[in-house]
Amino acid sequence: MTTTKNKARRAKATPPVENITNDATRTVTDAMLGVGECQAQGDLYIVRLPGLPASARPRRDRQLADGNTQGSRHVCTVGDAYDADADELVRMIRTATRCGVGRQYVGPVIRTVEGKAYVEHPEHGDLDFRGDMVLAVVFQRALDAEEREARVAD
Repeated sequence: MTTTKNKARRAKATPPVENITNDATRTVTDAMLGVGECQAQGDLYIVRLPGLPASARPRRDRQLADGNTQGSRHVCTVGDAYDADADELVRMIRTATRCGVGRQYVGPVIRTVEGKAYVEHPEHGDLDFRGDMVLAVVFQRALDAEEREARVAD
């Protein structure tokens, strides 16, 4: 016959709350980001291209994502911003990354000036690009409840 003694149960220690902060500026050098590789900033992927698209035309608006919400405020403050033909960008991205992307998901192109480009965002942390680079903006996509593809809004 065994007896069980009632012991006071000790509460398990609560693990410390994980605090992830992603608002620090990240410096990305040309040695860190090869052609075809990308750097994320929230719902944007910034893909390095081998060169400037032939169709590139200077862009007056330095905001890289459409909209007036805080989440859409990805702004190129240093470097040149361009618009380019979506089909040409799709081909260049596919060649550089070996991944396909729909034309509806490509955005502006950024080129460093004197080895610098800077993309600001109030929530996701700024990106400081260093080196001679051309970068294409690709918008994140997701499937909705009916499994239709749609662009993610930050």
